[in-house]
Amino acid sequence: MEVKKINTEKLLNISQNGRPDSFEDFIGQEHIKKIVQTAISSGKIRKGNMGHMLFSGPSGFGKTTMAMIISKQGNVNIKAVTGYAITKPAEIISILNNLETGDILFIDEIHRLKPNIEEVLYIAMEDFVIDMVMPEGGNVRIPINPFTLIGATTKAESLSQPMKNRFVYHFHFMEYTQAEKETLIKKYLNHYSITIDEDLLKKIAEKVGSVPREIHNLCIKIRDFVITHSPDKNLTEHLRGEFLHHSQIEEGGMTPLHAKYLEILRNADRPIGSKAIAVQLGINEKAVEEDVEPLLLKLGKIEKSGAGRIIVE
Repeated sequence: MEVKKINTEKLLNISQNGRPDSFEDFIGQEHIKKIVQTAISSGKIRKGNMGHMLFSGPSGFGKTTMAMIISKQGNVNIKAVTGYAITKPAEIISILNNLETGDILFIDEIHRLKPNIEEVLYIAMEDFVIDMVMPEGGNVRIPINPFTLIGATTKAESLSQPMKNRFVYHFHFMEYTQAEKETLIKKYLNHYSITIDEDLLKKIAEKVGSVPREIHNLCIKIRDFVITHSPDKNLTEHLRGEFLHHSQIEEGGMTPLHAKYLEILRNADRPIGSKAIAVQLGINEKAVEEDVEPLLLKLGKIEKSGAGRIIVE
């Protein structure tokens, strides 16, 4: 298990990786930023910890980045760990004991915490104490420094209700609008010193989904292609067409794997289950359900029925 302690000085360099390091640079999720900024201001005025926060939503929407920005804007340290890495109560107790007043404890994939780990957190989150069972019998309560727990999860429904109730704030990260996607693409390309005509932004945005991480990945691919093919680093309409052909990117970010999936359904005379599709694609069933189908469902290309998957023409 690795616990990372990050201070605000280190966060100043995070933009070198293309990640925003301020609320101004964090595109989208306005409903979250407004409330979080109020919580940060309150903490500074009170000189106390912020209320515990739960971030839910699909992977790649910036939950970890948001936690890092809160740490920087609040001028507090953040310790990060993943839920599956904490295997014993003694480990979470050690982490809690080492928190300084006002620190943020960020637990990614918090839904993967074991029930006995959650039980330790219940009391720590509510009363800032730890219940220690003594070898000779009985137990003693040890006070810990007030802290803020920020939990991130892609499966909020998997969290127990008592755990959810301990969070003051519950934020769900929403999909990005077309305008936000265009703003994000322009921001990333500017970061990589790639110039682009404004009228091309919409066309680029149409070729990618609404997940910020996927948008960033697309911009990295564009950067590599443009730098290789254009000495002045200018993305023109001609280069855009060449890039899409070169990278085999279709509508909404579909790849050859998505195209092959649709071809399988077109050639079938009946609904097909995900297991049968996985065999024909040469990947496992989980990859079909988690990596291929979500985009096709979002684009309205397929439907799930009790008998299997069907194509929507």
